[in-house]
Amino acid sequence: MFKINPLKALLVGVAACVATSAYAYDVTKMTWKEIEDQAKKEGTVSFAVWYLQPGWREFVKGFEDKYGIKVRIPEGTLDGNRNKLIAESKREKGKLDVIALGASNIKIFSPEKVLLKLDVLPEIESLKTESEGFDSEGYAVTFWGNQTGMAYDPARIEEKDLPQSFADLTQYIQNNPKSFGVNDPNGGGSGGRFIEAAIRSYSGEPKGKKLSSSVTQKWQKTWDWFNQNEEQMVITASNADSLTRINDGEIVIAPAWEDHLAGLQKRGAITSRLKFYIPEFGMSGGANFAAIAKNSQRKAASVLFLHWLTSAETQSALNAKFGVAPQHPKADSSQALVSQEMRSRSTLPFNAVYGKEMSKQFTQKVLMK
Repeated sequence: MFKINPLKALLVGVAACVATSAYAYDVTKMTWKEIEDQAKKEGTVSFAVWYLQPGWREFVKGFEDKYGIKVRIPEGTLDGNRNKLIAESKREKGKLDVIALGASNIKIFSPEKVLLKLDVLPEIESLKTESEGFDSEGYAVTFWGNQTGMAYDPARIEEKDLPQSFADLTQYIQNNPKSFGVNDPNGGGSGGRFIEAAIRSYSGEPKGKKLSSSVTQKWQKTWDWFNQNEEQMVITASNADSLTRINDGEIVIAPAWEDHLAGLQKRGAITSRLKFYIPEFGMSGGANFAAIAKNSQRKAASVLFLHWLTSAETQSALNAKFGVAPQHPKADSSQALVSQEMRSRSTLPFNAVYGKEMSKQFTQKVLMK
């Protein structure tokens, strides 16, 4: 006859209850004290971010020291992390916790089916849920602000002589052959954002969410400008290639990402002498989103980490370490490469449809001519 060991049965039952309660709680109905306590019980949280993983592993030690919760930064790409999030969304228990997403990624899936609504964050009213024209509807918040503009070597051009309009830039290019560089948009976003600025200047702002030939036909004026000046420019391979060429003295000015330049300077990869500005004709900025997987098995730890990540203190630290544009209104941005006044020149990037068409036409009508 089969006999049940009472002690063993009790231990199994307790273990089952603990495992169930650790996952089954409703984080949206907990007090902040309860969330902190539960997060510490969970003891670990993952943050899937596709860039600067070594730097992030060092940076999150501030969270680990403060709360005693281990943060795991797995290897992964933007597409890989996003696809994993979508693939696991049908499971009751997922493996992802907090995830970083490019702004446009938020419309690739239905946020309400995949992500946790972030009303639970104590500072949600102070945080941004929109970026680059994409509205997360409260399922993601911005945490990493980025901005395009012009990197330049102040030893070779004075601030008062920096081109502020396309007329200024045309004159500079003609008077200083091979001193201005722009990267192939297929090899890096800063070149594409500059080309978008040129289209706005010469062909007007593209309107509408769907591609329209009546809009793109006007772009010929922009391609004419590039073709007229291309021989006096340097077409670089990538964002990094442009900065390397300025650093090495080959060119003087080129489109760049603020956070990319600042990050390379802080790591000593390029000279700290180089500076950055947003011209008066405007260049686009934006921010990456952070969100929590709806089926995360560590929701309390995820909420606590995201609160820390988007806090004024942490956003100030991100500005100091990586040169990002802070996303909390009370954060200190004094170590940014541009002033808040200059940041008012920031524009929105093209939507994905027009951005893709821009790269295609630039390749066909400028690079291949």
